Amino acid sequence: MVRNFMAEFWESTLAETVRASERLSGDPARTQDLAAWLGQYAENAPTSSNQGTAKLPFQRWFHFKEAFSPKFVADTLGSLPYTPTHCLDPFGGSGTTSLTCRMLGLQSSSVEVNPFLADLIDAKLTPVSPSTLYAAYEGLISGLEVTAGDEELLAGMPPTLVAPGLNGRYVFPADVYATTRALLRRSNSLPSDQARLIRVLLGSVLVSNSNVVINGKGRRYRRAWQGKEKSACDLIATLDAAVDVAASDLARFAGLRKGRQRVIRGDARTALAGLSKGEADVAIFSPPYPNSFDYTDVYNLELWMLGYLSSSSENRALRHRTLRSHVQMKWMTTPRHAASALLDETLNALRAVRGELWNRNIPEMVGFYFDDLCKIFGQLARILEPGRYVIVAIGDSQYAGVHIDVASILTEALAGMGFRMIEHGAIRSMRNSSQHGGAFALSEHCLVFERI
Repeated sequence: MVRNFMAEFWESTLAETVRASERLSGDPARTQDLAAWLGQYAENAPTSSNQGTAKLPFQRWFHFKEAFSPKFVADTLGSLPYTPTHCLDPFGGSGTTSLTCRMLGLQSSSVEVNPFLADLIDAKLTPVSPSTLYAAYEGLISGLEVTAGDEELLAGMPPTLVAPGLNGRYVFPADVYATTRALLRRSNSLPSDQARLIRVLLGSVLVSNSNVVINGKGRRYRRAWQGKEKSACDLIATLDAAVDVAASDLARFAGLRKGRQRVIRGDARTALAGLSKGEADVAIFSPPYPNSFDYTDVYNLELWMLGYLSSSSENRALRHRTLRSHVQMKWMTTPRHAASALLDETLNALRAVRGELWNRNIPEMVGFYFDDLCKIFGQLARILEPGRYVIVAIGDSQYAGVHIDVASILTEALAGMGFRMIEHGAIRSMRNSSQHGGAFALSEHCLVFERI
């Protein structure tokens, strides 16, 4: 019989979230910190999305769309039928799980393949005094001079990154590009914690000082961008504001202990091998959905401009280390891991309409996607002791009228891998792509599995 331990825990009020968290922290000061941290959370936003976190300390440092809220993490941890001590997130993203665990005084391990996002997580978790940050920043911009090397487009960089670009199109005006590179060059001489924080804050203002916006699966040029270009002065002004925000958050939570948070940089399919059996006692994560979003491309500007990529081969290698949830790469065929009759039925349906698909490799991608998830769950089966839980926020997809019922397929596939479904709830409805009318026809699910 399915036990109803956690039914719709994500629908709790903010006050209930804080009360449920008290037993986890065991420390009134930590409970107060959590309440203060979540005080600016927009409670009417879907808890499975990052929409309500725009004003939250630390979370406001960088706009990250693809995330669940810290309230979701706190609600999950507070609703478990046991008291967790170490939480694992195989898809660290913007660090929501790690930061929430730090607030609660719990250990955490997060895996993140994107090096910029891994730095973002580390920057949020590492205490830096506001005075140290200001001193480092003032030293950085004082007497800042752009050199000829700062103006050069590095080998391997997309030619549209800086003016004159290609066919009159470019992402950054020349002075914004050069000033960004000069700031990065000078920041590299700072102590690592300070350099990382400033690099993250610089990354947070890149899009707003470019000619593009991030939209859907990539970026597009702003409307009438030619008459609205930003300047180096605009870049510095927005960076000034970002430093002020970060300093304010660091000061507000200066008494918060650093905690035992670990960020593992790498591919979750292999990086989880570094965790020993019993090391974590709960896993909470939201993997990429099988919606053909290449999240490496979404953060392409930060990766190139901040020096995380230096060649097209490095870019390809990073993309190959991502979950196979998109068709922007040519994936190698691998042994099947996901055993599901519904998956087989779905793949056959996709193959039958291959000629109608916007990319003919979508059927293979969907199969690879579930194989990758099962490979990750195989590691979780090794790490988690029986009776421990895995909580997943995940969404469906649809191609040429074929519904990808992610929750049902995953439930079938995991039944033979030592996991039993405990809860399955729909968190919110999501729109189809514009090719399918944009209607609210897809679901985002919260899936709770017990290790058996």
